[in-house]
Parts: sequence; C-alpha cells; structure tokens
Amino acid sequence: MQRALDFDKTPALGVPLPFFLNVPLFALLAGALAAWAGPQAFASRWNGAALALTHLWTLGILGSAMLGALLQILAVACNVPVGAARTVAALAHACLTAGTLLLAAGFLGWWPAAWIGAAALLGPAFALYLAAVAWALWRHRRQVYKGAREILVPVRGALGALSCTVCIGLILALSLGLGWALPDWIDAHVLWGLAGWGGLLLMGMSFQLLPIFQVTELYPKPLVRWLPLLIPGLLLAWTALDASAGLPHLMRETAELLLVGAYALWAGVTLRLLWTRKRPAPEPTTLFWYAGMLSLLACAPLWIWMTHGHSPRAGLVLGVVMIAGVLGSVVNGMLYKIVPFLLWKHAQDAMIVPDRDPAQARVYLKVLPKMAAYIGDRPARWQWAAHVAVVVSWSLAAAGWMPAALAAGPLQIVSSAGLAWNIGRALRLYRKTLRAMAALPHHAQPL
Repeated sequence: MQRALDFDKTPALGVPLPFFLNVPLFALLAGALAAWAGPQAFASRWNGAALALTHLWTLGILGSAMLGALLQILAVACNVPVGAARTVAALAHACLTAGTLLLAAGFLGWWPAAWIGAAALLGPAFALYLAAVAWALWRHRRQVYKGAREILVPVRGALGALSCTVCIGLILALSLGLGWALPDWIDAHVLWGLAGWGGLLLMGMSFQLLPIFQVTELYPKPLVRWLPLLIPGLLLAWTALDASAGLPHLMRETAELLLVGAYALWAGVTLRLLWTRKRPAPEPTTLFWYAGMLSLLACAPLWIWMTHGHSPRAGLVLGVVMIAGVLGSVVNGMLYKIVPFLLWKHAQDAMIVPDRDPAQARVYLKVLPKMAAYIGDRPARWQWAAHVAVVVSWSLAAAGWMPAALAAGPLQIVSSAGLAWNIGRALRLYRKTLRAMAALPHHAQPL
C-alpha cells in the first residue's frame, strides 16, 4: 500500500469545501433541534424529532463530509479524478442540502409533501454523484496507483452500500409521502447506511490516511485484504436471512455478531497503531480517532444489550454511539486535517514565481502561513472535549437520563459552534493570505 499522495491531482477548492462547510451548519441545526425538543427527542427512535435528528446527522453532517472527502481522496490517493467535478459537486451539494432540510421538516411536521420533495431532491443528488464516481472508477481503472488498489475495495463496497441505503430510503420516503404501506426495511436501511456506507468508507480511508497523517505503521496485510470483503458479505447474508421467513432467528444474530466482531477487530488494530505511532504526543485528530475507535468497541456490549436485554432503549443508545461516537468523531477529526491542508495547498498554488526566482519565492513565503497556523491545536482540543461531552450526554439521554436529555442540545450547540469557529478562522486566514499575496508583484488571483 502506498504511503504518499499525489497532491498535484487535488481538485479545485470549490469541489470538496462546500460539503465540509455543511458539517458545522447541520451540527448547529441538530443542536438547536435537540435543545428545542428536549427529552422528547430521545423518548423513542420513532418520534418525529428523533427521526429528524437522525437524518440531520447522517445526511447533513456525516453524508456531506464523506461525499466531499471521497472526491478528494479518489483523486490524490488513487489517481481517479471525477469528471466535471465542479458541476457534479455543485449539483449534488445543492440537492443534498435542500433535500436533507426538507426531510427533517417532513419528520418534524409529519408533512407528506416534504417527504416527496426530499425524495425528489435526494434521489437525483445521489444518482448523479454515484454515476459520476462509478464512471471515474471505470474510466481510470488502468491508471489507478498500484499501492492504492487495496483501499479501492472498501471504497467500492461503501459505494454499493450507499446505493442500497439510498434506494431503501427513497422507497420509505415515498411510502410515507404517498400513503403506501410502509415496507419493513428500516433495519436494513440503518445497517447498510451505518455498517456499510459509513463504516467501509472510513475503514478504506484509515488504511491510507492513518499511516500518512498519523505516522503509524501500515495495517496488517491480511486485515486490509480480507476485512473489506468480509463485511459486505456479512451484510448480504444478514439481508438474506432477515428477508427469509421461517429461518431460526439465531442465524441472523450470528451474522450480526460476526459483523460486530469484524468492526471490533478493525477498531482494536487501529487503536494499537495509534498507540504505537511514531509521534508520541497526540494531536487533535488523534484524539478524535481514539474517541471513534473506543466508541466502536463499545458497540459490541451495546449490541449484546440490544439483542438479549430486551430494552426498548438499547437500540437508541447503540444508534447514538454509532452515529455521534464512531462516525461523528472520525469525521470531525478528519476535518482538522483536510481543511487546513486544502487551504494551505491552494494558497501555495496561488503563488506566481516567474522563472523559479528564489528571491520572489522568499517574498511569498513571508506571507504564506504554515499549515499548522490555520487551525491551532488548543482550539481543536477544546472542541474535541466538547464533542466527547456531546457523545456522552446524547448516549445517556438515549438511555433515559433526563438531565442528559436537557443538556444534549446545548452541548451540541457549543461543540458545533467551536467547529464552525475553527473552520471559519481558517477560511479568514486563507482569504487574508490571498489578499497579501495579491498585493505583491506578480500577484496571483484568488482561487
């Protein structure tokens, strides 16, 4: 597996950045909704506020971040640039944003027209995105970097899982909007979305990004080779067993147990690599990875509680830990690596140095901040602490503890405001740098 990225293939800043900017905005919306709904939001996974919160998280926060990151990673790590990336990203982002807002409004007001409108926006958004990425994977299949082929296996599995998740979700949304009988596919929708799309994509990215940005050893080759194949197989087996009438319930539980074990194995190996990494002092992104992988390990006993404890709240707690604890932590941490790097890289690209003049280059370097200046460690660590408080409070609220349910919304607002402030500060520094460079001789135009 390669331990280098080809930054010359970086897409335009306007391709991934709007997706990343969705993250703090939808996180603020989720916090405001949780604060407004209070304990009612955590009373049941089926009430309107809980469903709206779930989709603000999964589509607005996690979905936006992962769609944007994938466009970036495919280009620089795999030599798979998506054609017409600006157009694809702009249309997918606009439809995803509007569709997610409509879907949340539909759940809050139990408004059939909103569900139909959401399906009309989200369907084309994901269809366009998936078609563009699938065509890029096919078109550049012979130009893929040799060391990147292993990470494309989980990426392809994640895209297949996303397709299943979207198709089931569209059928469910249209069933609600048009008054059709609601299919019993909700568990499949959740499992393919979280364990398939979210889990496989983060796994594939970890194989590439942790050795580079966290300076860890490479993942063991057998794990990299077989785990991304095992997980889709288990998801397919679970789906077939769930759809088959008359089979012992134990067979489906066995598939679930193996799936939980596969992800626990990945989490354990990842924690070991982070613990033995060559940089002893953990940086903010490292802390978010620790939080995500520890949350993933916690999913195993939570699954046992859900399966054998017969508590109506067990599934709700497990969902919160998977969404906010596992996926939310890793996505938040990745933003602290990706956003500063993108801004620093595009500021560098804006330099115009005629004939490689070293004197001119030195002039530019005086106004070009280092990458670490875009988001400092201290504010990022503070926001990490706030995020951990969010995960704990939301988990306790889902378990039925009233004080945590009252604190969940305000804590989410504080955490997401911190993330918004940190990213906003990085953007302000980027614009300031471009203005300073534009005032120099042979100035560059802002990207």
